[in-house]
Amino acid sequence: MIKNFHHVPNKPGVYQFFDKSKIIYIGKAKDLKKRVRSYFTPAIKDRKTEQIKRQAIKVETFATHSEAEALILEQQLIKEYKPKFNILLRDDKTYPFIYFLGTHDYPSIHLKRSKQAINKNFFGPYTNARLVRDQIKELQKIFRLRNCSNSTFSNRSRPCIEYQMKRCSAPCVNLISKSDYAEDISAAQRYLTSEKKYIKKILKEKMQRHSDLLQFEEADRYKKRLDSIISLEDETSINIHPLDIDIWHGSFEQRTGLAKISVRDGKVRSTKTYLIDSDASSEIDSVFRRAIFHNYLHKSHLPNKILIANKISERELLQEALEKTFDKKVDIFVKAPKGSKSFLNLAKLNSKQILINSKQQEPVMKPAFDELNKKFILNLTEPTLDCFDISHHSGAIPKASVVRFNLNGPDKDSYRLYNIPNNLGGNDTASMSFAIKKRLEKEYQNPDILLVDGGKAQLNSIINEVKGRDILLLSIAKGVKRKAMTETIYSIDGQVEIDINSKLFKLLSKARDEAHRFALKAHRRSKQKRVNYSILDEIKGIGVVKKKILLSKFSSIKNIKNLSMEELSGVKGISYADAERIKNFFESKRL
Repeated sequence: MIKNFHHVPNKPGVYQFFDKSKIIYIGKAKDLKKRVRSYFTPAIKDRKTEQIKRQAIKVETFATHSEAEALILEQQLIKEYKPKFNILLRDDKTYPFIYFLGTHDYPSIHLKRSKQAINKNFFGPYTNARLVRDQIKELQKIFRLRNCSNSTFSNRSRPCIEYQMKRCSAPCVNLISKSDYAEDISAAQRYLTSEKKYIKKILKEKMQRHSDLLQFEEADRYKKRLDSIISLEDETSINIHPLDIDIWHGSFEQRTGLAKISVRDGKVRSTKTYLIDSDASSEIDSVFRRAIFHNYLHKSHLPNKILIANKISERELLQEALEKTFDKKVDIFVKAPKGSKSFLNLAKLNSKQILINSKQQEPVMKPAFDELNKKFILNLTEPTLDCFDISHHSGAIPKASVVRFNLNGPDKDSYRLYNIPNNLGGNDTASMSFAIKKRLEKEYQNPDILLVDGGKAQLNSIINEVKGRDILLLSIAKGVKRKAMTETIYSIDGQVEIDINSKLFKLLSKARDEAHRFALKAHRRSKQKRVNYSILDEIKGIGVVKKKILLSKFSSIKNIKNLSMEELSGVKGISYADAERIKNFFESKRL
């Protein structure tokens, strides 16, 4: 489960939850941090959220300038990735699409629910039905498409109110030809695929052609449609310029963060971020070359314009290679064209954000294990460290604990407790050997590093238990001869001094303290259980409550065992069956 939200910004944008391999949910938010954090509060109880909480191991965010812009981007990303929780669990039914009834001579436009697009006449999916209905109204206003049923269409003798409201061209009474209506359907579908610029161009050409032929009625019809498109241009667009461009921006630290924003018709349509492990500031050309080709070679669409916001020396080479690959003219800019400033700022913001995200999501114990690798000349990529501790009271009730740490910190699923035989209770080294042997009996549980609390003597006493295994054996103990501000760590090969302020020391001391806490807790639990023990605990069906009732009423075991069946069953809370079990128990024990 995701616990750390420090890397999530307090900005509007889109968030994406990932499981181990893919995106499982996409959403938009006015405040990303508040929205993401809300998924993990106890107050959220719905089924979808509970499943997302269980399955999500990572969250990625993409900031936008406004919530409206985030809404547009959310739509595009859902359409591209189709996350299972967006599609299948939104309303426990299906997902809304815009659907054109393609089998009819005069296709109608409808909202239709489906788990996925059935054919080319389906457009979506959309995040909710309201957005679909709004879009259908817009299309009807511009292209005058019918939305009636086929039976209604077949039985009309005059135009309905949709025609009077100028939202239908009345094909039911032949007020528009089949070819003209088919043209309108095609234009509406292209409009839905963000080809508004193309549609406006076609409408202008047709308006001019009819005007030149003095067909002013027809010219006026196309003019009205053109005006409708212009007046209904999406108000959520972050820029008034109808840009069609991909914008790339890189931020460089120990790692490289790249962000790509695809702008179509002046709106953000998709985003992509890359995280490159090496410090690539000195090889910036190589970074962009690899990222750009990786992005475009697997896609059919190459934009006419690409802006690389960072200075690169291979711009012309990259442009030539893309043109040859796609057999298409493409311009690569290093200077932002007019109208792209807000998009460029957005790409810059998110390239920096991916670096922030990576720092927050880096395994918390990795720096400490890196120090350990260096100090002891190891090359462990996914190390595990087990730490053992013994707890007892003057040799009584001995318990051994083992805790495990990995790159992500404590691995509590791998914690174990061992009951130590009473004859070993006063011997810590023998108890430790017993616990380690039990732990290492299962090969799949063998750690890379085994740590015990103690000095050289404790280390030597358990060497035989790890003999023949590829395990680094360490012990840690405070000693009077240690150097100032250091701790002595013992291994089979000798001893080393480590800085008490180092991440390695903090890892080892934390593991030691956690093992001690775990063992002590188990010991105290067993001790308390022994204090509260009564022979009544051995009787089946007599739990804590019934035991308390009997002891509070009759004071002692001696008094209880001498009671008759009638006396026992007459106690409130004690049934006849309980009384029978009690009598039979004491008779069998002859107490």
